[in-house]
Amino acid sequence: MLVATDTVRRRAGTEMLVQDLSSELRLSVEPHQEQPLALWSRQLVKKCAEIDEGLQTLARCLGYAEQGSVGLLSLWRLVDEWEATSFFKDADLRPLRPLLRELRSVSLLTALARRASHSRTQELQEWCDTGWEVFLRLAGDNTAVDELPPSMAFLSLAAEHLVKEGRTEEAEHLRRWNRRQAQLRGLAEEMADWQQGDFAPPGEPSLHPAYLLIQFEPDGVDPDNYWVSHWRQSDSDGWHPIPGETVKLHRDDLPGAADRLVEEAEERWSDLRQPVVVEFILPWELLAEPVEWWHKEADAPVPTPLVMDYTVVVRSFERLRKAAWHRPWNNRWRQLKDRPAESRSHWSPADQSAFHLERELKDDQQIVCLVLSEPPGTESPVARQEFVAALRSGIPAIIWDRAGSGTAFREAAADILQERGLAGVLERTRRWRDRALALGPEEWDGHVGRHLALLLDDPERLPGPSAPGGGSERAG
Repeated sequence: MLVATDTVRRRAGTEMLVQDLSSELRLSVEPHQEQPLALWSRQLVKKCAEIDEGLQTLARCLGYAEQGSVGLLSLWRLVDEWEATSFFKDADLRPLRPLLRELRSVSLLTALARRASHSRTQELQEWCDTGWEVFLRLAGDNTAVDELPPSMAFLSLAAEHLVKEGRTEEAEHLRRWNRRQAQLRGLAEEMADWQQGDFAPPGEPSLHPAYLLIQFEPDGVDPDNYWVSHWRQSDSDGWHPIPGETVKLHRDDLPGAADRLVEEAEERWSDLRQPVVVEFILPWELLAEPVEWWHKEADAPVPTPLVMDYTVVVRSFERLRKAAWHRPWNNRWRQLKDRPAESRSHWSPADQSAFHLERELKDDQQIVCLVLSEPPGTESPVARQEFVAALRSGIPAIIWDRAGSGTAFREAAADILQERGLAGVLERTRRWRDRALALGPEEWDGHVGRHLALLLDDPERLPGPSAPGGGSERAG
């Protein structure tokens, strides 16, 4: 399989693969010289197989050049099978293959894998398109002490699903194989403790939304460039955001990047029945961008504003990065979450100094939402000081008007904030935006709902580390 890839068939490709492997595995890999390619590849596989996670590293390094090719996906399947046969040692896995290959629903397989792994596996890899591939993949995962291995838990759940479909004979084959492995491995007690009765089949929509977090980080060198990171979170059992690739882009390319990330998330979530929230983590200089109205399917004759399909909110990049601001932030969030009836909003007077604004905010711990007197993201020093005062005070919700709508904005903000509690703020903001949408592209710029911005920072939903990207330039 390795020899058949385009990368290995080219001399430059093998040289690049050797360099990447040598760097990541910290071992000496012989370059391909005059020996037959098949012999060199065989030696390479053997050397990687002798190292912990060596074959996975081989596939990952090949992926830097192959980027999702058919050969690469096939290689990943072989790596998972290699890991599975090593995990189960002398067990014959072949009887499981035809039974598990019948399971092809992405939503079903994702739900089974999540529960079997206690949410450590939240999304399936691209090559895991049947129950067989999912089983092999889980067999290579780590197992906690006194816990049934995820692959065996997956078989148990798969059997339960087959029973519900009336395929009892096939289910019994899986259970018999699983029981035998439990006996051989001394896991009979763990198998008995494994709970099947509370398994909720996919198809029942979750009350917890899925989240797509998109972060724009200033380059630090070129003011027109940004590092774009993103995370997907669709696990209703906990907060386990999955990082995507990090890339550096010009400011003009950011809307297009958001469009692509939304489309990729929708492709992965094609069977998801949860609502989706899109969150933009923005630095100060991008807070003036109307990200809610950026387009999805921007190349279509009639592109769709994001706000038409999603709840869109803004978050502060500076606050996420400054740990010294997190204690008051957490305290205010607990006030909003635990005592919503005792929480209230505050309007920042246009003629008040930032010092006195911050003093008032810190004197009243019941304030959880601030209405700004000026839009952030501009060159106004007053606007920046006002915004920083809100961040220092830990205010989790901030509302502003991007276009100076005057009385119309004050009326809209008063309506949004009259119902206390997080759900009310989100829903009422969405209603005002919907009113602008109803006017259509020809007239919505004249409606205040087109210019409403809502920053809503939940400290319990941190994005986590970003995935590597950008090569050595990013690492530096």
